[in-house]
Amino acid sequence: MADTKGRVGVGIIGSGVMGLEHMQNIKLLENAYVAMVADTDHKSRERAAQECPDARVVEDYEVLLADEAVDAIVICTPNCHHIHVLRKAIPSRVRHILVEKPLCTTVEHCQEVAELVAENMGPETGRIFWVGMEYRYMPPIARLLEHVDNGEIGKLHMVHIREHRFPFLLKVGNWNRFSENTGGTLVEKCCHFWDLMRRILQGAKAVRVYATGGMDVNHIGETYEVNGVKKRPDIIDNAFVSIDFDNGARGCLDLCMFAEDRQHEEVHVVGSKGKVHAEAPACVVTMHMPQPASSRVPPAKGQYEQHTTSENTEVPQALLEAGHHEGATFYELEAFVNAVQSGGSAVVTIEDGIEAVAMGVAAELSIKEKRVVDMQEVMALIDGTGPASAGAAGSGPASASATGSEAAEEHAAKRHKGPVPSKL
Repeated sequence: MADTKGRVGVGIIGSGVMGLEHMQNIKLLENAYVAMVADTDHKSRERAAQECPDARVVEDYEVLLADEAVDAIVICTPNCHHIHVLRKAIPSRVRHILVEKPLCTTVEHCQEVAELVAENMGPETGRIFWVGMEYRYMPPIARLLEHVDNGEIGKLHMVHIREHRFPFLLKVGNWNRFSENTGGTLVEKCCHFWDLMRRILQGAKAVRVYATGGMDVNHIGETYEVNGVKKRPDIIDNAFVSIDFDNGARGCLDLCMFAEDRQHEEVHVVGSKGKVHAEAPACVVTMHMPQPASSRVPPAKGQYEQHTTSENTEVPQALLEAGHHEGATFYELEAFVNAVQSGGSAVVTIEDGIEAVAMGVAAELSIKEKRVVDMQEVMALIDGTGPASAGAAGSGPASASATGSEAAEEHAAKRHKGPVPSKL
């Protein structure tokens, strides 16, 4: 067994596709190691044991939380299960937590987590609570953020994100075929993009959301048995979403999950002085600085090319082989572990996680009710005064649903819920 002295012992809760990706990338870090893995699925535990033969692999995540070898955890369970793990993990002996996106599937659950963090993981404790948003760390997007943060394109006015890709992959128990487990596609998949928009716009908050979309091609005709009942998937496979932000900027998402045999993302940011564009997996960043235009004379031939520059953001082969996010998972984990060792703070905060979920809930609701949704209306879901959310956690396939104890825990949480803090 490798020497673990001076290294952060990481526990992985959930060893599906993302859990394995985190294991592969932690193995590339010099200052961390996979100490334990927990998963309720036997085949997933077998894969984890093959990937990390020196790690202790268990079925019960509460055993992992109690083990002294674990300094920090990464939560990679189905979305609807995050709340159940966090209720146990936040008050536990584990010092630091990274929870995969989305934070939770509803804003109400997100708020409950925020209250638990405030009670147990305040700044005075030195503990870190970090929401996993890998897309910030994709090399081309990280380079785009540098250009934006440096003010090179001036005051920001527009952010446009496009993802054209293949359908969702199958997951254990088919949990990701149902909005009640995922929060809906615009929460599950697109919280990355809402977070990116806010990061690009330096923390601006969404004011109103309008979306149009549907389930038009994927999963048509699929049927799954859920708790003895045949059910059809209900997850959106394409959408356009328009967002107004409180700083006057606008955002737009173009999502299609049947367009290409690859996962192709583009991020365009337009400011008063120019435009920067990042593309993945091509890992290309393009900057264009238009010249003052005449109202009567079109731009000269070659003028666009003359004022446009492109650069490639190389990704080491080892990182490409350790996941599906162009090295982003490695760079995110590196930042997390470095913060753990240095006494730093989270880069992606719980507020970031809540805002991303809320924007997704608003978009899902907009499609469902065919109208513009005000973000204040979505935040009212926290205290029960708003309309029903797009998805309700815990009623999907048995492998992804709340257990009997978790259902009782859910009931108790609702019964003892305190007042909503003014920040939301």
